[in-house]
Amino acid sequence: MALILIVDDEQPLLQSLSLEMRRAGHDCLIAETGAEAFALLEKNSPDLAILDVRLPDVSGLDVLRHLKNELPEVPVVMVTAFASVDSAVEAMKDGATDYLEKPLDLEELQLVVTRELRNARLVSEVEVYRRGSRRSAESSPLIGASSVIQEIRNTIARIGAAPVSRASELPSILLLGETGSGKDLIARHLHGSSGLADRPFVQVNCSGLPRDLVESELFGHEKGAFTNAGQRKQGLFEIARGGTIFLDEIGDMPLDIQAKLLNVLEHRRVRRVGGTRDYHVEARIIAATNVDLEEAVDRGEFRADLFYRIRVVTLSVPPLRDRLEDLGMLAEFFLDRFRTKYRKPDLRFSDEILDAFRAWDWPGNVRELAHTIEQMVLLSNDDALRPPTFPRRARAIVTAPAFPDATRDVGLTLQLDFDRGETTLENVERRLILEALQHTGGNVSEVARILGVSRGALRHRMAKWGISA
Repeated sequence: MALILIVDDEQPLLQSLSLEMRRAGHDCLIAETGAEAFALLEKNSPDLAILDVRLPDVSGLDVLRHLKNELPEVPVVMVTAFASVDSAVEAMKDGATDYLEKPLDLEELQLVVTRELRNARLVSEVEVYRRGSRRSAESSPLIGASSVIQEIRNTIARIGAAPVSRASELPSILLLGETGSGKDLIARHLHGSSGLADRPFVQVNCSGLPRDLVESELFGHEKGAFTNAGQRKQGLFEIARGGTIFLDEIGDMPLDIQAKLLNVLEHRRVRRVGGTRDYHVEARIIAATNVDLEEAVDRGEFRADLFYRIRVVTLSVPPLRDRLEDLGMLAEFFLDRFRTKYRKPDLRFSDEILDAFRAWDWPGNVRELAHTIEQMVLLSNDDALRPPTFPRRARAIVTAPAFPDATRDVGLTLQLDFDRGETTLENVERRLILEALQHTGGNVSEVARILGVSRGALRHRMAKWGISA
């Protein structure tokens, strides 16, 4: 399904073309004049345009030039009852992709529209791959039979069933979870289940973008906007038009870019670096983070208004250690993938290996499991897989020193035994709070100061672990 702009001053033809495009499953924007077309382009980003050369107020070529200036990647089919070689050449020079004469053959027009939409998507896909992002929504299945995975599947299905026809009408979604837990996989499932599977899926690693190029990468830039900006460049929001943009590690996004992202969410418009005009964006936003954004808001590191705007729907992705009942299914899935990849079809897991898997707490989550199994398959030299070698277990000291500006020298020390499974982040956090409360005689304000968090954030953590003071 695409959004098609049709501009023609003949009302019967306009209605006929609109009906034909809708029969093919597309949505339409219709205009009888250039002024109406300009107004529609202020608020919408069509996937393709069909323009009459002769309009009552301006030339269709003027609309063509305006559209190509604002949305250069959009294919434009020109139609006219007064065809000439000169007008066709001029239209092609200005960026038209085809030129048809009236009376129109609707079957031929449908073939042209289908071809041009396909070509435009191929160009978009090449650009996304060139820029190091992912367009494809193809992904691994959501493996697992645990109740939490079943609930995530159900939530994805409910969101996908929402009766909306455009990407920007879908709710923003925030995915929470540790690194490696599968947030990107769930983002792709959300994309594919919402009727957007054939549209762009653009993944952006917010922590991996160079600080001085973040704005240009996300929103694009005009020629000459800065040194080495030799030509106009599309932003990733523009490339994701009609689909999904997945902002991974959004907690690492600079504050000034957060403000611009908020504007995109509220007004669906962005301005390229060095530009003087805003342009419409039509993309659904999914964000993900492995940090506590509420605490980041308290510390002034993340905008509160953006936080509330992106979490219309929030999904928490559990760490692997909290759904060990899924570990066997996941292990078999990855074994099948990698023995096919490395052409070792006879490899099997032994009970010893599966027991070793269940005894490990998988700090790197599903990603660590996949990499561990790939290494085992790759390095195997017979039909038997050897048990994995996990990092050496040892004792460790975890210390939480006082802030430098503390009024007295305060330090907290925890001694943890890795062999006894004491080193999950949750356990360390709980014990640290308990030690701090004991150290301060139950003074919550002092504990918050020592640990460098707000009283509200500390109260939230205490309630989570059932700690009272």
